[in-house]
Amino acid sequence: MQDQSQPQGQAWIEFDPHDPGFAETGIPFDTLAQIREQRVYRTAAGAWYVARHDDVAAVLTDVDAFRADLGPITGIPAGVETIPAEQHYLSEIAEPRHKAIRRLITASMSSARLARLEPRLRDVCGRMVEAMIAAPVANLHDDYAMAIPAFAMAHVMDLDESAVAHFTAWSWDGTLLQRPSSPDVSSAGPASHVFFAEYLAAQRALPEPSNDLLRLLIEARIDGVPLSDAEIVTQLHFLIQAGVHTTRALLTHLYNRLVQDPALWRTLADDRGMIDRFVEESLRRDAPVQRTTRRCTRHIDFAGVAMRKGDLVEVGIGSANHDETRFEEGASFRLDRPNPRAHLAFGAGSHICPGAALARLEARISIEVLLDRVERAEAIAGAVYPPIPGSLGHKPVPARLVPRAAAGDI
Repeated sequence: MQDQSQPQGQAWIEFDPHDPGFAETGIPFDTLAQIREQRVYRTAAGAWYVARHDDVAAVLTDVDAFRADLGPITGIPAGVETIPAEQHYLSEIAEPRHKAIRRLITASMSSARLARLEPRLRDVCGRMVEAMIAAPVANLHDDYAMAIPAFAMAHVMDLDESAVAHFTAWSWDGTLLQRPSSPDVSSAGPASHVFFAEYLAAQRALPEPSNDLLRLLIEARIDGVPLSDAEIVTQLHFLIQAGVHTTRALLTHLYNRLVQDPALWRTLADDRGMIDRFVEESLRRDAPVQRTTRRCTRHIDFAGVAMRKGDLVEVGIGSANHDETRFEEGASFRLDRPNPRAHLAFGAGSHICPGAALARLEARISIEVLLDRVERAEAIAGAVYPPIPGSLGHKPVPARLVPRAAAGDI
């Protein structure tokens, strides 16, 4: 029987883009292929799920008609328009203000700053790998994927390493998916907001800020008006949300695939020039963020349906990255794709992820260090490994790491 919530003439397909079971069973790409055939899908919750590559790119690019709205995942179903403006994340801020604040954020991830980060990141990855080698069984999620982005973001934000433990805890316990207006959050806001509010107050009390990023945010003027403390704290929180939580998922998918595919490990060990391709193919095939949400700012005819102002649009990034019209054998993991960066894992248009270069750096260095020091990673018999991809589900990735022989032992 045709479900009346679906566009006329379309067959019923059962799919919930928010299904937590995907962390256990994996993303149902066969179902997404069916949705791509009919182009757009009406979810049981009433949102429009956009599945094809070109449609997803169009939604992500048209930031005037489709406004980013992370309200539902932060416990506020009514959406961004009901959230106080000072609590809007960078991606939710409308133009032209978005562009002005984005410039401040991207300045903290300049090529010069990333170049200074690289040797420190390589060193800390080396220490993590040595600790995993020494353990009877390593956990490449808890002991590697989770710690690396927290360390990197502490450096980018010009904080000392004591912040790493906070960032890791917030990624683990759900703090990063809360804002002060989220249900059951204290008036002071989630723990991240309390931390950054106290740090910001300490920086303001100095004759001049000692933190480069805080200096930029404190001294900034948009249309002649400084950012409020609440706005600054919100953007600092968002940096951790985007820079730790999702990068953690990218790294987990990379290491999980390497443990489960010894031939791929050997390929990369023999040809380090393939590492960048490996990272890009993982971003495409195993996109860490499978979907994101937009809200229609006006009535619009799109993808063959009439969307109304206020409608939610679920933007199927993972589906788009498997689109058969764009990617030959889209379900396959291949290192020989002609345009390895031709994916939408980081979004598209003016709101493309500002931390893409940092995420790629963390991925490349962490894999190089792992291959430099480890001969092979042996999967543990009887262990249940997370699906690839598992969206933002985070499960252990156990392995026995066999070290490379030292030069003097050869």
